[in-house]
Amino acid sequence: MPVIVRGSFLVIAALIGFMGVGDAAQTVAWIAIVFVSILIHELGHAVTARMFGSGVVIELNGLGGLTRWSVPEGQLTPGRRSLIAASGSAVGLAFGGIVWLVATRFAPYPPLTAFILENLIYVNVFWGLLNWLPIRPLDGGHLLESLLEKVAPARAEMIGRVIFTLTAAGALVLAIRLRLIFIAVLAGWMLLSELNFARERSAARSPLPTLSYDDYPADDESEVVEPVEVIEPEEPGESHH
Repeated sequence: MPVIVRGSFLVIAALIGFMGVGDAAQTVAWIAIVFVSILIHELGHAVTARMFGSGVVIELNGLGGLTRWSVPEGQLTPGRRSLIAASGSAVGLAFGGIVWLVATRFAPYPPLTAFILENLIYVNVFWGLLNWLPIRPLDGGHLLESLLEKVAPARAEMIGRVIFTLTAAGALVLAIRLRLIFIAVLAGWMLLSELNFARERSAARSPLPTLSYDDYPADDESEVVEPVEVIEPEEPGESHH
């Protein structure tokens, strides 16, 4: 199962870790925590998609992670797409729950071990619940799209666009008020993506007319330029201009 790790993923994880803890050992541990947690989340999507016959590729980048599958959308029912979308957070939440059970059973721990266990629980639970918000392209956005295609197929796109725009704007305002910088950047990017998506759809539905040369007749016959008669010299020779 191919897994692509972009340099931006490691850079953003390191920046968040360093700003949060400021300690070299904990920053390295934080990068490993984020890597494992997001990879587990994406594996939930990928394994479920493979169950339906899809080829998959996992990518970890500066905005988190994503899973691509090769089966065209028309070959996956809304119900199956919902399962693929929900499985990532479900696996992450289950993993966070297992870590919590282990952590409570064998406590206390050395400081670094406690840091790793606490943040494995936090990242998996927080990232899992965050992904279920009805914002495109989060998992919750895909879940809502599948539901709308099932209950209101004729108006699914319009209803979804309104909901996604409002939820992204609300998430941006809330993140700014709570001073969650990374979440605010994510929400702002999602809001801009939604607005650009709506603008592109509107432009595609009302294309500009295509005009050919013949669509521009001369306004006045006097504007038509007559060909100029070229007078050849009577005897061959050089001509200087």
